Amino acid sequence: MSDLLRKKQPGKIQRSQTVVPKNTFNINDLENDKEDAKVPETPPVSVPKKTTVSNLVAEKSTTVRVNMTTKSKLNALVTLGIAPTVDEVIDLLINDYLTNILTKDERKQFEIILELYKRKMK
Repeated sequence: MSDLLRKKQPGKIQRSQTVVPKNTFNINDLENDKEDAKVPETPPVSVPKKTTVSNLVAEKSTTVRVNMTTKSKLNALVTLGIAPTVDEVIDLLINDYLTNILTKDERKQFEIILELYKRKMK
């Protein structure tokens, strides 16, 4: 029983030989490789970006609570390539709703209410 309380001294670790790497890095070798393997560069192709309201103004981000089903539907639209982000999908849907579904009077009311919210945020 008294042997359980005694701590055994660990054995000493024997040192081995120093390990030397087979290949070493040299910055001059890297520069020589670049000169040897010069590849003609092609000019970068610029892709035109669509400008939306969210691209023009950097706004603060906020959280909107939606059902999980709605979240999945929005993510599916992003996956289909309708827009690059969920924010832009929602922006497209709102703009489509404003132009195709609301009447002229309702659009005017929407604009007034939206201006009130914008003033409130400032």
